[in-house]
Amino acid sequence: MPSPPIRPLLLTVILAGLFCRLMFVFFTPTFYAPDELAHFNYIQYLAEHRSFPVMTHTLGDPANEWEFPQPPLFYLLMVPFFAAAKAAALPLVATVRLLRGCAILLWGLNLWLGVGLLKRLEIKDRFIWVFLLAMASLLPTYTFVSSAINNDNLLATWSGGLLCLLVRRETTLKNSAALGLLLGFALLTKKSAVVFMPAFALAALWDGFSHPTRWSAVLVHLGLAFGLALLMYVPWAVRDWHVYGTLNPEFLTVPRKVWPSPMYGIASAVHNLVKTFWAVSGVSNEVGYPLPLPGMLLLLLASLPLPAGLKDQRSDEISLGHSSPMVMVVFLFVVLITSLLALRVGYGFGMGQGRHLFPLLFPIALLLAMRLRRLPLKNLEWWAAGFWVAYGVAFLVFSLCRFPSHYAVPGV
Repeated sequence: MPSPPIRPLLLTVILAGLFCRLMFVFFTPTFYAPDELAHFNYIQYLAEHRSFPVMTHTLGDPANEWEFPQPPLFYLLMVPFFAAAKAAALPLVATVRLLRGCAILLWGLNLWLGVGLLKRLEIKDRFIWVFLLAMASLLPTYTFVSSAINNDNLLATWSGGLLCLLVRRETTLKNSAALGLLLGFALLTKKSAVVFMPAFALAALWDGFSHPTRWSAVLVHLGLAFGLALLMYVPWAVRDWHVYGTLNPEFLTVPRKVWPSPMYGIASAVHNLVKTFWAVSGVSNEVGYPLPLPGMLLLLLASLPLPAGLKDQRSDEISLGHSSPMVMVVFLFVVLITSLLALRVGYGFGMGQGRHLFPLLFPIALLLAMRLRRLPLKNLEWWAAGFWVAYGVAFLVFSLCRFPSHYAVPGV
C-alpha cells in the first residue's frame, strides 16, 4: 500500500468519481444512455413473466428488445431491485435511478478489486497507484456507463476478479474452482468474456515453459477451470442455438455495415473505438467532441518514445513481483485481442464501442501509467490526480449541459 501522504489523493479521486456518477444517475434523462431502455425491458420481462425473453424485433424497433439475446446473469441479479421498486409503487423515474445506483455499487466493487490487483502486483510506485485508481474513477465514458443500466458494469466487476486470479496463478484446487466460477459467471453476463480464456491459457503456457516440472499441475488447473466455466455456460449456448439457430443471436438484429472502401471502414472503426473509449455520453454517444481530445492526446503522449538523454528516475521503485514479464505480456495480449474483436464488430456492424475495453481498464491504465511515469515532472502523482479530476468533472458539466431537458422515450 502507498505511504500515508498519498492516501488523500486516492480519496480525492475516488470521491470525485462517486460525485460524477451520482450526478449522472440523477440528472441523465430517463433511458438517455445507450440501450438503457432495452436493458430495462429485459429486467422487467424477467420480473413479470418469470421466463427468459425471446427477441422478435430488430435493432432500432420501438419494442426495444434487442438486448433479449444477451446472457441472463446481470438481469437476474437486477430483478429483486426491480421487484422491490414495484412493490413500493415507485414511479418509473425512481425505479430507473434505483437500478442505476446498482451500477455504482458494481463500480465500487470493481475499484476495490483494482486495489487488490495493485497489491498482488506488489506495486509501491505512488504515481501508478494514483493514475490507475483515478482513471478507473474518472475516465469520462466509464463514469457515464457505470452510472447507467447495462450488463457491461457486471462484466467489468467479474473481470476485476479474473485479473486478480491471473496475477496470483497458484495451481490449487481452490483457485481452479474460483477461476472456473468467475469465468462462468462472466460468460453468463456477456459473451465477450471469452477473451480471458486465451489470456489464462497463455499464462499457463508461460508457467509451464518456465517450470517444466509443473506442466501436469498447470494443465490440470486449466482443464478444471475451463471445464467448470463451460459447464456453466453451455446450457445457455444450447438455448441460443435452439431458439435462434446461432450461437451469436445478437448479430441477427444488426445489418452489416457497407463502407465506401475498406480503408475508410477501418479508419472509421478505429476512430470510433478510440473516441468512445475516452469521452462520450448520451443515448447514441452523440455527446463527445471536443472532450475526447484530452484522452487522445494522453494516449499519444504515452506512445511517444522516451526523449534522448531522459532516464526514468523511478525505475528502482516499481516491482511487479516475480511474474513481471508474464504479467505484462499477458496484459498486452488480452488488450490486443479485445481491441481487435471490438474493431471487427466496428468494421462489420458499425458498433465497435470503447466500453468493450472497460473489462480491461486496469491493464490499460497500468500500461499507460508505466509509460507516463517517465515524464520529467516533480510530484507526478499530483499532476495525475489533477488531470483526471479536471477531465471527469469537465465532462460531467459538458454532458449535463448538452442533455435535453425533456426526452421522449421511444416505445414508452
